[in-house]
Amino acid sequence: MARPARLHLSWRRNGDSLDIALAVNSLLAHTHPVWWCLRLSGAVEPGDYLVEGPPDLAPRLAALGLSAAPWPGRLPRGAQLLEAPRVSLLAGRASAYPYFAYYALCLARLGLSYDPVGGPEIARGAMGTANLFVLPGGFATWGLDTAEATPGADAAVRAFLETGGACIGSCGGAYYLSAGRPGWTGTAWSRPRYTHEYLQSGTGIVSVRVSDPVLGLGCPATVEMPYFHGPIYDDVGRGTEIAAVFHSLCLPGRLAIDNPLEARWFGREMAGRPAILRAHGPRGRAVLFSPHPEMGDLVRKYIALDGYVRRYVSIRGRRTMEETLRAYRPLDSPAFRLVLNAAHALMVEEAGRRLRDAPEPVGGGTHAVRPLSSLRLFREAAREILASIRLPRPAGHGAVVRTVLEDLTVRLPPAANTLEKALRRLGVAPDDEGRRILAAWNHLARQATDVLGQGRLSGRSVAEQLMHVELAICLWDAWRRLIEAELLLAPAGSRQ
Repeated sequence: MARPARLHLSWRRNGDSLDIALAVNSLLAHTHPVWWCLRLSGAVEPGDYLVEGPPDLAPRLAALGLSAAPWPGRLPRGAQLLEAPRVSLLAGRASAYPYFAYYALCLARLGLSYDPVGGPEIARGAMGTANLFVLPGGFATWGLDTAEATPGADAAVRAFLETGGACIGSCGGAYYLSAGRPGWTGTAWSRPRYTHEYLQSGTGIVSVRVSDPVLGLGCPATVEMPYFHGPIYDDVGRGTEIAAVFHSLCLPGRLAIDNPLEARWFGREMAGRPAILRAHGPRGRAVLFSPHPEMGDLVRKYIALDGYVRRYVSIRGRRTMEETLRAYRPLDSPAFRLVLNAAHALMVEEAGRRLRDAPEPVGGGTHAVRPLSSLRLFREAAREILASIRLPRPAGHGAVVRTVLEDLTVRLPPAANTLEKALRRLGVAPDDEGRRILAAWNHLARQATDVLGQGRLSGRSVAEQLMHVELAICLWDAWRRLIEAELLLAPAGSRQ
């Protein structure tokens, strides 16, 4: 039998592409050994990976656009064997579409498939299939029993944390993992300054200064990302460490919620205070993000369109503003690296949690998922939004808005078509991981169609409507890449 290949996946040699994460997490999903290198050691930089797989692993990775070098010797210093993240994503009433969709985009782009769960599934024991629970923004702030109208959900999450499970929470999810209100888990024994009346801060783009050497791997000293009323802490309690602090306000925002974060308020209430926490103790392990790394460049782009472009188009002109908007990279958002590092840091600490096998999708079998039908409905809902938008006058800011709409109109059909081809290929004979990807896709597409369809966004701003269309296109692209990685990296013979 041929010996397995052991390869070095270098961030630097691959242009810091998030395709590294896509490949690594796809390999982990199929139980291939992956080591995360946390120290500088020869050619290995902190954050690089060593991966092991079949003899033809290098050409498989090359098909994803990745260069991997053979690693013939011992493991480098600081190499940590990773557990495979088995993710459940809160996607019920407390984090309905689009709240959970930003994390769906981020996770899929990072190669992390997930099981969508709401309060009823959590209360019935769905967390037994997971070792990582991701809590998006939304209304987990009120506790899951209340927000999901499901008694028993909070107790199930506490049991999950007490038996080795770990959490990542953003904004409302971070509140839920804090201390100070009924229903919260107290995983981070730290109380936000505003535990209930959280709208007192505002929204915008902030930068955070990262001090945690593991969460900050591959990131500059400061990282920018959207902020929507996330928890602000004065200090931290036992078992909790400050991983990053608020550094500066980059841009106030009015997108979706007309409550811009004011510079004076930011300087007085937020600057220098904790923005990211790491918790480890008897109430579980978690990374808490006050801002939204999962929203990344997508939400940032449309906050800019709504404010920055409106203000500066008369100063620098339409062409400069259009170039600015084209340069945003929603699928390669720098803040996504923080989510990746958080997931892998928690998996290095993984407490040996015993996982149950995932149940069959509701309805039984892959064919009940109907992914192509879901895509067609999702596509039609996005197309109808574009067709219904009433554009401002074609001058100044209105001209830039028209260019964005035209760009999305051109991108929408090929993004949907390439995903359709990938779904067809995966649906022929999916393995367990493939069925999981299809089930999550079907859930996402149905939820999106319910929200986007029948003119439900007609009263929203043009910038917000355009953002929803680009979110759809980015989700299609991310799912297509996730499926391509699954098709390339699944072990031979795993498809029945």
